[in-house]
Amino acid sequence: MDVRLIIDPDLCIGYGECVAEDPDAVALDEHGCARPLADRLSAERAQRICAACPTGAISAAEPAERSAA
Repeated sequence: MDVRLIIDPDLCIGYGECVAEDPDAVALDEHGCARPLADRLSAERAQRICAACPTGAISAAEPAERSAA
């Protein structure tokens, strides 16, 4: 199952452990806050990124499905 990363900017202090874990999925912005680079990741990959964050600023959630219109 694919998930999306959610990053709480109030908790992120820019350690960069998430980037070290998966630089193709997460980057630090100009303010030193993590931001996701991918819309969806495998749950296993996201779990590793979440676990790498020492402040618990990163979580994963199922992506919101868009209804067909």
